[in-house]
Order: sequence, then structure tokens, then C-alpha cells
Amino acid sequence: MRNPWSLIGTILLISCAACHSKEAPEKTATPAPAKGANMSPTPLPTTQTNTVSTPSSRKQANAAQRKSSASQGGQKEKKEAESITYATHPERFVKAEPAPEKFEITDPKTPEEHFSVAVDADNHKQWDKAIEEYKKALELKPDWAVAHFRLATDYNKEGRTDDAIAQWELATRYDPQFYGAYNKLAGAYRLQGNLKKAVDAYSALLNYPPARLGAHYQLGFSYAELGDRQKAREHLESYRVMALKSKEQETPRFQNALRELQKLEK
Repeated sequence: MRNPWSLIGTILLISCAACHSKEAPEKTATPAPAKGANMSPTPLPTTQTNTVSTPSSRKQANAAQRKSSASQGGQKEKKEAESITYATHPERFVKAEPAPEKFEITDPKTPEEHFSVAVDADNHKQWDKAIEEYKKALELKPDWAVAHFRLATDYNKEGRTDDAIAQWELATRYDPQFYGAYNKLAGAYRLQGNLKKAVDAYSALLNYPPARLGAHYQLGFSYAELGDRQKAREHLESYRVMALKSKEQETPRFQNALRELQKLEK
């Protein structure tokens, strides 16, 4: 009869061998690649990630879309605004009028206050009121050349040429360099046909560089009318030389001067 302890040992050995075979699977040998075969590594399989849409992500996407649309709309409006000019859309432009300043002198007493009231009346085209206020200012300050000049201008607007000339003459008396008054006088004298006085006024303008070009032109024609051909040529030639140095040569006045010079040279 066999020993029962040896039988139990045999059974335990068989069980351990079976457990060992399950825990250590059999290794499979990998065959060596053939000589000259492609040795590039086999790409690993990629895994696709599914993005889950959440309320927060949808809100951000909508905001980005609105921002893009607003940017495109802004660029479109900018291009349209740049294409609008006064030449193409004059109805879109409105001339801005300055706001009238509040005038508070109600009881003028000094010459300056009367002058200010007169200027305000001029601004409102109230010539009669302006004339009276300039006269009151001059009663208090008779040598005020500017007041004489403005009074003359208002007289001229009402067609009172003789009164205007008298005031412009006073302006040049009290201010010998008041070239604006000389210019007004010269034009008024010519309208009256008083060419000799017009020549005197235009001659005074020769001392004022900005008015010199026009003065030579007017003196040339005035002397031609008076029959002094030599002085007429001198002034028209001076005018021609000055005009060639500016855009004056492109004006009809320049062509008139050239024609008059041709007549005087015959």
C-alpha cells in the first residue's frame, strides 16, 4: 500500500505547475527582418477625441462670431464714409454758423462803446444805426481813422458816394498808411470819372507791396486814358514783369495789359 503523504505531495506539485503556466504565457519569437527591408517604425494607432459641447463653449463661439461680423461691418461703414465727399454728396454737408455773441452795451458813453455798438449794428446789417453810432464815436474821438473808414463804408452801402469819399479822405489824413482807404478812394474816384485823384490814390498804393501789382495795372490804364502814353507804358510794363513771376499771368487782366501795351507801342 502506497504512502498517502507521497500522493498528496504529487498532487501539490501538479497544481503549482499548472499555476505557473497561466501566469507566464509563452513568449513568441519575433522573426528577424530580411536584409534590405524597410526599417521605418510602424505608426501607432491614433485615438479620436470627441469634444463635448457645453453652454460655456457655445457662448464663447457665438461671441467670437459676433465680433467678426462687427469688424466686417465696421470696415464696410468706414469705406462708405470715405467715399462721401462734398462733390458727390453736397446735401450731407451743412455750413456751420458761429453762435452770435451776447451784446450787453445798452447805454454807450465812451467812443469805444459807441464804436462797439456800431460794429454790432453792422453785423446785423443795420446801416442807419451803425452810421449814427460811428458819428457819435467820432464826436468824442475825431482822429479815429478806423471809425472814419467804417463810416465811409456804410455811407457807400447806402449809395452816398460823396459822403463816403469824404470819410475815406479823413481816414488817410489821420493815418497816411491806411492803404485800404486809398484803395477805396481810388475806386470811388474812377467811378466818378476823376482820374487825376484816382491816380494819386493808386500811386499811394505803390508803397504797399501787396497792392503794388494791382496799382501798376490801374495806373497804366488811368494814364492811358489821360493821354500820358509814356507813363502808361511804364506802369503796364512794371505790371507785366511782376505778373510773370506769379499766377497773375494766367488771368484775363494780364491779357488785357498785353493788348494795351501793344496799342501803346504803335
